[in-house]
Order: sequence, then structure tokens, then C-alpha cells
Amino acid sequence: MRKPLSLAQSAKLSIIMILALVMAGCAYLGGGYGEDATFTAVEEGGTKVWKGGGAVDLKGRSSMTLKVVNTLGADHGFSIDSMKVQEVIKAGEERTITVPAGNIDTSVREHRVYCQLHPKHGAASLTVTK
Repeated sequence: MRKPLSLAQSAKLSIIMILALVMAGCAYLGGGYGEDATFTAVEEGGTKVWKGGGAVDLKGRSSMTLKVVNTLGADHGFSIDSMKVQEVIKAGEERTITVPAGNIDTSVREHRVYCQLHPKHGAASLTVTK
């Protein structure tokens, strides 16, 4: 037969359960456990391009996090006009960019990611649903 839990044991168990629920809720709501999308500046066939993107669901979220990596030997622009993002990423730099949900044009589903410094560089895209 099992011995009943003491008051201290019950309190510890309750705290552990509450913490587990809070952590699960943070993970569900995008509580900062990594980036939503990654973009990497690379050269393919003599053309510099942004690789990456994908799809992000913003439902119930207050922001989106992008990881941006420039593997090229020179500065590279990173712009998403429909999200009010315009950055210059230094050669070899890795940067995290947080985009507030209020900056994202919800009338646009497919967001164009491009280099504002070099218009001939290849663009990428990011799909956002809400």
C-alpha cells in the first residue's frame, strides 16, 4: 500500500506541474525557442541569392524571429518591404531580427526577401499565415 504524500511533497509536485504547463504554453505561443525562418546569403552559379524562407503561422503571436546569415565576402542587404525590414548584414555576420506582428502587412501572403544594395541578386520569399 502506498503512503500518502506529505504536504511538502504535494507542494513540490504542484509546482513542477505548473512549471511544465507554463513551459508548454510558452513553446506553443512561440516563446523564443529559436527562429521562425532562416535566410542565408550564398553564391550559386555566379549569382548571389538569399536562400531560405518557408512558412510561418502568426496566429496568436506578437512577433516573428528571423535568423539571417551572410556567408559572402561583402556586405549584403536584407529587405522585406511588406514587414518594414531593411538591414545591412556584414560579411560573415549572423543576425537575429525580430519583426513585430504590427509591422507585417496582413494583405500580403507571400513576402519578398531581397538585397536592397544589389538589385540583381536573387530574391527569396516567406509565406505568412494568420
